[in-house]
Amino acid sequence: MDSSKLGVGETIAGISGLALFIFMFLPWYGIDSLGGFGVSGVDLNVSAWESFSFIDILLFLVAVVVVGLVIVQMAESTPDMPAPPAQIIAIVGVVALVLILFRLIFTPGVDTGGLDIDVDLGRKIGIFLGLIAAAGITYGGWRATQESPTPSPSPDPAPPTPTPDPIPSPTPDPVPTPSPDPIPAPPDPAPIPPPDPVPPTREPEPVPPAPDPTPPVPAPNPAPSPSADQAPPPEDPPRGGGYSPPQQ
Repeated sequence: MDSSKLGVGETIAGISGLALFIFMFLPWYGIDSLGGFGVSGVDLNVSAWESFSFIDILLFLVAVVVVGLVIVQMAESTPDMPAPPAQIIAIVGVVALVLILFRLIFTPGVDTGGLDIDVDLGRKIGIFLGLIAAAGITYGGWRATQESPTPSPSPDPAPPTPTPDPIPSPTPDPVPTPSPDPIPAPPDPAPIPPPDPVPPTREPEPVPPAPDPTPPVPAPNPAPSPSADQAPPPEDPPRGGGYSPPQQ
């Protein structure tokens, strides 16, 4: 354990919690008079354990919680808790302070065993010391909450750096391109005159049969055939290569 981890507030609360537990054994009430008569020479004082039936248990739990939280703070590792230890100490200190104030103003009743006896209870040193101890617990818890670093809220993320707009580069003026002269449309084709109507073909006149230019050749008379007994005369051979017509 490392006591250097404790702050001033936690130290005050731890000592006050231990003191409250001790003060509960001291006299808190005492009988000052019984039936209108003073009591002397008789020890009629009672402690917190003897005066209460339920409040003494609550005060004991307060002392245990406060001392236990202080010891936990000195430990190497702190367990997870529903609330910061300093805040818990301050809350239980307020509870103890209210309970003791209530019993300081309204004293508990005394059991007289059915007898009608007026008993006057007086406050003793123990209840005042217990009230101071409860106030010390409350103050120590409050101071510990002021000393403990409060988790600072996470800063909002920085807004994104605005990106400068790109400087537009000067666009050169477009060079005018001379548009070509429009090609003249071809002239309308000259109308083609319709062809002259073909005259109706005339049927050729019938050609008369051509006259036969060759006159009919009269059939030759058949020559008499020589008989076998009469032989034809022999022909003379040609002479000098001349040609001699045949003889009739």
